[in-house]
Amino acid sequence: MSDLSVPPATLSAIRGLLGAAAEGLEGTAGSAPRALDGGDMTPLLTAMLGRLVDSAATMSEGLTVINARVDEAETGFWTTDAAVADTFRGGTGVH
Repeated sequence: MSDLSVPPATLSAIRGLLGAAAEGLEGTAGSAPRALDGGDMTPLLTAMLGRLVDSAATMSEGLTVINARVDEAETGFWTTDAAVADTFRGGTGVH
């Protein structure tokens, strides 16, 4: 168990922000130019654009993974909360 304590509402807000960021980033995919005409600089510009697109994809993947981890933390909180509540009601509760 982690010593980190975050209120569930904060976890939910973080999850929402991460999800919106990933969706927003992925939503820009269609706006990338299909071809560049930069004269003599075309190869360099194409390489730069390729790197930018790759970095955006990596960032989107990272946001999605972090979002899943925050979701796991929120789920863990509610699972523990339900177990504690069950214990106070006289159930089997926390082990």
